[in-house]
Amino acid sequence: MNLPDVGKITLIGEQEEQIVIAFSPQKLAGMGLDVQQVMAALSEQNKVVPAGTLRTDRDNIALRVSGAFRSEESLRDITLNIGGRYLPLTYIATLSRQPVEPPALAFRVNGQPAIGLAIAMAPTGNMLRFGQAIAQRMTAIQSQLPYGIELTQVANQSAVVEQAVHGFIKVLIEAIAIVLAVSFVSLGLRAGLVVAAAIPLVLAMTFTGMMLTDIGLQRISLGALIIALWLLVDDAMITVEAMVSRLEAGDNLRRAATYAFETTAFPMLTGTLVMIAGFIPVGFAASSAGEYCFSLFAVVLMALLSS
Repeated sequence: MNLPDVGKITLIGEQEEQIVIAFSPQKLAGMGLDVQQVMAALSEQNKVVPAGTLRTDRDNIALRVSGAFRSEESLRDITLNIGGRYLPLTYIATLSRQPVEPPALAFRVNGQPAIGLAIAMAPTGNMLRFGQAIAQRMTAIQSQLPYGIELTQVANQSAVVEQAVHGFIKVLIEAIAIVLAVSFVSLGLRAGLVVAAAIPLVLAMTFTGMMLTDIGLQRISLGALIIALWLLVDDAMITVEAMVSRLEAGDNLRRAATYAFETTAFPMLTGTLVMIAGFIPVGFAASSAGEYCFSLFAVVLMALLSS
């Protein structure tokens, strides 16, 4: 809990214990006792009641008689008063410590019983730095554990996030390379650079919108960026191609740019809105899945509108 950005730690597989008192029927019968009498004597012994009050000039202090059961040993040392007879509890019963029935949900690692620590990050934390801090603390704790107790990491969300980020960067580089190659071959150097510049420009606008709406880089938002990645260059490519075709037809720069806007703006906007509308059921579904996948709709919305 002393680590930065730790939000919550939950124990998994912890088995509660109970103290079982097993009475001997033969000894109870030989002494003319039954279980109810013994249990009543135990209850009386375990009661915590005021034994008086100590009054001073300033305070009234309640006095209580000691003898409440605080441990297994305190039960073993108890002497019962039943009908004027004093009997050690261990004379008529055996005490043992056993798991609570029914047992709690078991947790096993590689077939061996274990106790899990589910460590959750605070909402304001960075998952990659958080994972590194947890790994360093685990290494430090491992050297201090007694023999026979080992630390095993069974799940690491930071590694999953890091892999997802690397995967997105890889896809981004591949997309830029493919767009550059296709644009340069089909449109030429200058027009190809305009199309290629659309990718970092739109991503910068999308990341700004994500920052303003408090949407972080996680599995759903990265997936949305990958989905939108192949769509956000369409508008730039269509516009540049229309402008190049008008320049080849003899129009000047202003007229060619104006023609590209006049002929492609509304169709591209309509197509973009239709594409965004396809994700509306995902973003506004009244269910846990809708809440979980809302960033998919939000990121696609921002990326496509920016493009």
